[in-house]
Amino acid sequence: MKQGARLFLKPQQFFNQLQWSTHHWLILLIFFVVTGVESHLGSQSTLYHWMAQTLTQQTGVNFEITLGLVVSAKLTVIFFASYLSATLIWLVGSLIGERNSHRVLFRRLAIVFTVILSAYTAQHIQHIYPWMETLSFFLYTWGLLLGYFAIREQFALNHFETSVMGVFAIIIVISSWIGTHRLMVAAAQKYNQEIAKEVSKQPSIRNNIRR
Repeated sequence: MKQGARLFLKPQQFFNQLQWSTHHWLILLIFFVVTGVESHLGSQSTLYHWMAQTLTQQTGVNFEITLGLVVSAKLTVIFFASYLSATLIWLVGSLIGERNSHRVLFRRLAIVFTVILSAYTAQHIQHIYPWMETLSFFLYTWGLLLGYFAIREQFALNHFETSVMGVFAIIIVISSWIGTHRLMVAAAQKYNQEIAKEVSKQPSIRNNIRR
């Protein structure tokens, strides 16, 4: 409870003490749970259904199974993108400031990513609960603030250096998550084009048979 209160009341002190935390597994578990919730809510979107339906038409596999595969693929990509983002931030931050533990940075960024991903997840249901839009804005703002303190404590930077690293971190994280979405869209479009080609061939085949 005290640690949770510090996260909101004294974030700088919270991230400073996090390096001695023995609850690394719990931090990662919370991030995994939030990621799973986001993927589950996202599975109701048109994009997920489009991809799953396309896979079903190509492979003949049940729609529920292909939808599960799409969600699993999204989870895998998010985990990999988050790990890659944290690694890049650690490499660049170590060049600018102090070179500290890679694992400690993962703990700190896992909390930041969890808050930001929660904000993104809230947007999935804002059409049902309009107040989720306000909550999402608050979480985004709080996530940026937490990211600032996490980077500053990790690399012992001044305000200017932390701001520069913060902008770099934002670009990396947004690029990786937007890249995930675009990757899914590109894959869906590719499958859809292949199906369209197969369908367009069918009239020609039928005409040849009639002749």
